[in-house]
Amino acid sequence: MYIALTKAYASETIKVYSERQPFLIEPLINQYEEQTGNKIEWIFSKKGLVQKTILEKDRPVADIFLSSDIARLIDITEAGANVEIPLQKNVPSNLQTNDWTSLTMRARVIYAHNDLQLEKISYEDLILPKYKDRVCTRSGYHPYNISLFSALIAHHGVEWFEDYIVKLKANLSRKPQGNDRDQVKAIYAGVCDVSIGNHYYYFKMMDDPNQIIWLEKVSPIFPNQDSYGSHVNISGIAIINNKNYDASIDFLEFLLNEEAQKIYANDNNEFPVNVNVKASERVQALANNAKFDSIDLQEIASNRKAVLDILNKINFDG
Repeated sequence: MYIALTKAYASETIKVYSERQPFLIEPLINQYEEQTGNKIEWIFSKKGLVQKTILEKDRPVADIFLSSDIARLIDITEAGANVEIPLQKNVPSNLQTNDWTSLTMRARVIYAHNDLQLEKISYEDLILPKYKDRVCTRSGYHPYNISLFSALIAHHGVEWFEDYIVKLKANLSRKPQGNDRDQVKAIYAGVCDVSIGNHYYYFKMMDDPNQIIWLEKVSPIFPNQDSYGSHVNISGIAIINNKNYDASIDFLEFLLNEEAQKIYANDNNEFPVNVNVKASERVQALANNAKFDSIDLQEIASNRKAVLDILNKINFDG
């Protein structure tokens, strides 16, 4: 990490590396540009931006890295490619550090066939004998699952998790494949009965005329309501350049103000991280006052290596 310089170095153009497509935030970009006169240059790519940021850390090209997952932000900060930022007063402490801050939050839920008539379930339940050959998931190595598995280590320890992941693999109905929505499609098709996926995919399927039919048989459940709450991941932001520091901080704080949080979170059916902002009505209705895991994301991130070592050891995707 290196320390930010003074306001004299601020620029009117802020370059943003982003794994999120610009249309998800375009209304906010337009509003910010109109209000401030600053310009946002959005540089989007699905892959390679973390490596690019780290390679460029001594001569940064962009000013901000906007991530769709906590893992990328941790990779950047561990490589010393970020600039220290102030803590944000309206963001919970477990969702920020002086290296990065969250912008929105999403829950990792369990999708279940309606015939199971489940009112509650936990991540830990997925290894029960009754779910033998009935579980579907995308790759265990996907950042969304790495984050969940890292949280399980935080709650139960490495030895417990190794036993858990062996049993979870044994309960899979097929090799890990596809994305989160593909797992719901598999439940609809009778390949499995339960799967893991982010909550907002429910709305993406609801809004897709070709996918809404899957939800006639499948519903999301927010897990672990009787214990520590559903696991959450984030979209977040780190500043990666001294040069435009003050302009970058200004944009960061703009994205966390109440009006921007409503727009940004609602456009992707996520949960705002600003404690003064409620989720949209449709997200609130789905979550039904769900309890969320309050464990520090930094602690979760510290378990990623252990997760990867165990996944490799048992060849989870094989």
